[in-house]
Amino acid sequence: MRIGSHHLKNRLIVAPMAGVTDRPFRQLCKKLGAGMAVSEMVTSNSLLYGSAKTARRANHEGEVDPISVQIAGADPAMMAEAARHNVDRGAQIIDINMGCPAKKVCNVMAGSALLQDEALVGRILDAVVKAVPEVPVTLKIRTGWDREHRNALNILKIAESAGVQALAMHGRTRACGYSGEAEYDTIRAVKAEARIPVIANGDITTPEKAKYVLEYTG
Repeated sequence: MRIGSHHLKNRLIVAPMAGVTDRPFRQLCKKLGAGMAVSEMVTSNSLLYGSAKTARRANHEGEVDPISVQIAGADPAMMAEAARHNVDRGAQIIDINMGCPAKKVCNVMAGSALLQDEALVGRILDAVVKAVPEVPVTLKIRTGWDREHRNALNILKIAESAGVQALAMHGRTRACGYSGEAEYDTIRAVKAEARIPVIANGDITTPEKAKYVLEYTG
């Protein structure tokens, strides 16, 4: 699997998880065989760059390539600045969070709340891709805001037009949270239309499940 100039040794990727995928955890996962492990979500608010938490998340000392950093926010200019800030500190891939369902994130129109505004999605992606032309930009989404508004395919097309180089999709809507089962059929349908790699996410808890999802979604 290739993301930009980075050739991953396999298709097993550790998803970004706040409070979980810190640097030691990512290093452990890579040592155990993960092709890539994405950082915890990093804020795009430059006022917080000096905080201990944000500084800690920007420390990639000793980390095995590729170094993928996820940023979150809703303002195109701030997201572009955040991308540049993190690339200057060692990020080799910038991942954009449009999948987080947490209320505190969605209440400021970030995370999966952005799926409700496709025009804003396009502006954010355009701004970030242009801000860091030397590294690939990836995108994490859900299947849509709710079951009546599944728009993952539209988001895929917007992402491809902006120059995003891979799409990761959690197989639930924001309204579903983590209830029910992941929509592998939706992921499969989106992947069938994609010109970029599509990464399936959600309910992958065993090696056997990982193998099944890879085979089922194509």
